[in-house]
Amino acid sequence: MIFKIRCSEIGKIMGNTGGITEKQLATIQAYEAKEKLTDKQCEELAELKAKRDAPPQLSAGAKTYCEDWIKSKLYGKGKTFTSKYTDKGIDCEPQSIAMVAEKMGYGLVYKNNQQFSNEWCTGEPDLLLPSIVEEIKNSWDCYTFPLLEPECPSKDYILQVQGYMWLTGRKRAAINYTLNDTPDHMIDKIANKAKYELGMEEVSMDFWDEIKREHTYSHLPIDLRLKRYEFEHDENIINTIKRQVELCREYINQIVEQYKLPL
Repeated sequence: MIFKIRCSEIGKIMGNTGGITEKQLATIQAYEAKEKLTDKQCEELAELKAKRDAPPQLSAGAKTYCEDWIKSKLYGKGKTFTSKYTDKGIDCEPQSIAMVAEKMGYGLVYKNNQQFSNEWCTGEPDLLLPSIVEEIKNSWDCYTFPLLEPECPSKDYILQVQGYMWLTGRKRAAINYTLNDTPDHMIDKIANKAKYELGMEEVSMDFWDEIKREHTYSHLPIDLRLKRYEFEHDENIINTIKRQVELCREYINQIVEQYKLPL
């Protein structure tokens, strides 16, 4: 059984890969161009060169991910995670798709249900258009909505859409954070929880309406409910993903052989 990474989980195998950043490479070049360095600069240069030349390796988190992957295959069970945040995202997905379509002038679009796969990864982007992949992330409330953040706050999401571009052959992608009204059935849960915490005998309509108002955003203009970040295909990131997948496979094979596992 060959390991492939899901696009939504690429970030879990990247971690501290031992690689060097563009800024650190620039520092090496700057120091090497100088005629004379201080003792501290010489020490820093040696450390950066060692980091640059060191073979890549998996982080502790990536190794744990690989171990969980082995268990999932051995026992035939996948890890599941649910929360009010993921529940709202699932419930509000149709509204979010419509919001993106309206903002971008796409007309009527439908959620993509096609699974893509190559030698290294698999994935199912939210929206697949002729020249772009669109990913949608629903925010819980206005405080988790990145209205004022100039750059995408999640590196994992950026890696996810790089994977989608790779799989689908698209050269452009967008991550869309959306802000939707919380569904009424979730308002019921919030109200009931508050009832017990406040020692109330029952949830009055006024109390329910107050909570509903706190979770309602549909009356606001779309620019306050949709934050969009666009990206282009980055071959360097793809090469790093390939390398990390290969390292994961090596580690998985080591574990399988060490414990003589039936995989």
